[in-house]
Amino acid sequence: MRRAAFLLVTCACGATRAFGQPGLAREATPVTRLAARGTSFSTFSGYTDSVQLVVRDSATWRTAWQTIHRPFIPPPPVPPVDFAREMVLVAALGTRSSEGYEIVFENVREDSGGIEVAVRVSEPARGCPVGATMTQPVDLARIPASARPVRFTKRNVVVPCGVR
Repeated sequence: MRRAAFLLVTCACGATRAFGQPGLAREATPVTRLAARGTSFSTFSGYTDSVQLVVRDSATWRTAWQTIHRPFIPPPPVPPVDFAREMVLVAALGTRSSEGYEIVFENVREDSGGIEVAVRVSEPARGCPVGATMTQPVDLARIPASARPVRFTKRNVVVPCGVR
């Protein structure tokens, strides 16, 4: 229980815990991102606050999908998920003051403590020309179903101007 509290504080403070610490046997878990490219699933969503969510049932999936697509009318249909075989990961940055921010699932690994999900959070470097519009980046991924605890770790990246 003490370890879980430490991880929550680590994530809330924006610190990054070393992924792949020595001494922990880690096994790669197959990840299927719902975005076809290496960027966030969507730049605009209904998630105005930072969220990391593990979706293990249809009702929660329907709610998450509706929240993601709140800005779009009509929203696209909810993709089917076989929750007996898969679960869905949702990571949202919350509202940002401009374009240029992204959140992307990098990899997922299992160890003795459960499932560790590595997330990359990118922001534009100071002074970079970006669109002046509010964004709410969100990423989605499917992984094999598991009852094991899931913890999210993040890696913050500042993207130099002109690099994408």
